[in-house]
Amino acid sequence: MSLFSSFRRAEVHARAGERCEYCHLPTRGQVATFPIDHIIPKSTGAGHDLENLALACPPCNAHKWTAVEWSDPITGRLAPLFHPRRDEWNEHFRWVVGYVLAGATPSGRATVAALQMNNSDMVELRRLLAGLDLFPESEGI
Repeated sequence: MSLFSSFRRAEVHARAGERCEYCHLPTRGQVATFPIDHIIPKSTGAGHDLENLALACPPCNAHKWTAVEWSDPITGRLAPLFHPRRDEWNEHFRWVVGYVLAGATPSGRATVAALQMNNSDMVELRRLLAGLDLFPESEGI
């Protein structure tokens, strides 16, 4: 049984543009169902309200788990993870050569590291999806 109604799930999917709100992996062309992430974990007392929910691909969801902050690989300081409701994606991330996602801010870098967004499988998946015209972010890479 799902924690979310089909209506709530549809709301989250539509708002996310049918892609992971963290790494932008599209739902189209995927075999796995994308889970709905609690941006602020339930374990902290945060609720199921729409503003606390984000569509996440299975890898991002699995790596984020209950984290809300992570070490910025450049400064070594803790930084808050990217928050899809409060933060602007294009301010925190940018695409670089080879379908690699780079963090442009401490939060972006911490999120890329924590969610392991550039592991070899994810980079290869982006490359394959781009070849099928299923990964629009690939334009200009």
